Amino acid sequence: MDDRLPRADLAALARARGCELVALRFTDMLGRWLGVTSWVRGLAPGTDTLYCASSNVAGWGSLADSDLALRADPSTALRDPFAARPTLLVFGEAQDPGGRGASPMDPRATLARALARLSASGVADELRVGAELEFYLFDDVRFRVASDECSFRVEARDSLENAARAMRGGNPGHRVGYASQHLAGAPLDADAGWRADLLALAERLGLDPLGHQHEAGPGQQEISLGHAPALRAADRIQLGKWMVLNAAAAAGRSATFMPKPLPYKPGSGMHLNVSLWRGGTPLFAAPGGEALMRGFVGGVFAHMRALNAVANPGTNSFRRLSQLHAPGTPLSWGEANRAAAIRVPRARSPGALRLELRFPDAAANPYLAIAAIAMAGLDGVLRGLDPGPSRGDDPRRASGATWDVRRRAAEGFALDLAEAIVALDADRRFLVEGGVFDDALVEALALELNRQLRVNRGLPHPNEYYMYFSA
Repeated sequence: MDDRLPRADLAALARARGCELVALRFTDMLGRWLGVTSWVRGLAPGTDTLYCASSNVAGWGSLADSDLALRADPSTALRDPFAARPTLLVFGEAQDPGGRGASPMDPRATLARALARLSASGVADELRVGAELEFYLFDDVRFRVASDECSFRVEARDSLENAARAMRGGNPGHRVGYASQHLAGAPLDADAGWRADLLALAERLGLDPLGHQHEAGPGQQEISLGHAPALRAADRIQLGKWMVLNAAAAAGRSATFMPKPLPYKPGSGMHLNVSLWRGGTPLFAAPGGEALMRGFVGGVFAHMRALNAVANPGTNSFRRLSQLHAPGTPLSWGEANRAAAIRVPRARSPGALRLELRFPDAAANPYLAIAAIAMAGLDGVLRGLDPGPSRGDDPRRASGATWDVRRRAAEGFALDLAEAIVALDADRRFLVEGGVFDDALVEALALELNRQLRVNRGLPHPNEYYMYFSA
């Protein structure tokens, strides 16, 4: 049994909130939020674990060994605002089949082990994380992959492509043009009211929303969630994504956290704002905080290509990354610098001093991404790694006189998912140190990512018709 999780009585929790059903949710290796649902009257008193088959869950089990035990964390219980029948949502973790606590393959438990290792190191006793979630909101989505066709078509109501379209009730004419409409207001921003309602729902769900805005692309949105201890922050990301997808569906629309859904338009990221604390004190603002911050950044940079496999785990992720940081762009960090891989926002208070990691995207498993970032940063602090000078300019315009381009390019982002998978395999030591990431988890993650890579490599891209059809 995992003593880290308090005992739960799922039936009692559900009845206390007037619920007929209990949905116990867990996260698979690829970040998908899965689960099983039980009728409350069928649960024995004191039940805190539900069982399901794992043979079709990425990285878990097989038909010959497919029993998965999910133990509830009662501190996460909340009522599902979208369910047709009163349903209690509870986060759970997969348990080791031998009864030795959490499964080494469980992403949420992996993050808990990372945080325990951080605390045991003496560097900090808490990692706090805030998330900025970017996503697209579409009104029509169609795609097809077949032997005779490979295509997709989407429609966003504020897209310039709708400017000449006849619409019932008239075309309002306000459209996001080819120039960025980042931070647009009404009437150009047609979704401000929907996002405001979304934040009100986020407040009821305990997500600590901070704000919302129109992002640069047509139909592109952003919501920001407040800082929280890392495990709670990862829970909030999962719950926030689920909330966005369901709120869009309830409005007859489609939301996507796909990192790069549109050509020629901005991609969507999941910016993670991280800070180290000890005894309730923010360490980045304390004496020695600058050296601590530099070491953390140095560790992230040293392990960036392996981190890409966890924080950018798809071929589509690298379409966004290559748009932001062209191959060979040196890794850089700097105060208020949004062209850098890591920004140091100007802080109005010691508790607000943080690092904004701008490279992750929401296709990532938030538990594994935050755990890997924590371990990379800890490694950098313990080894005193230096990230180089803080930069206030655009690293893409760095001159050869200032930068050793060949050396910095070798320390940049992975060029694609294949390179990231290789780096994850070769540079896994910082992850498996202290038993945080199990070797079997790293192997299974690499295998799943490689399967995606093989599938996408075998498909022609429509743009290749323009380039090669007449070859």
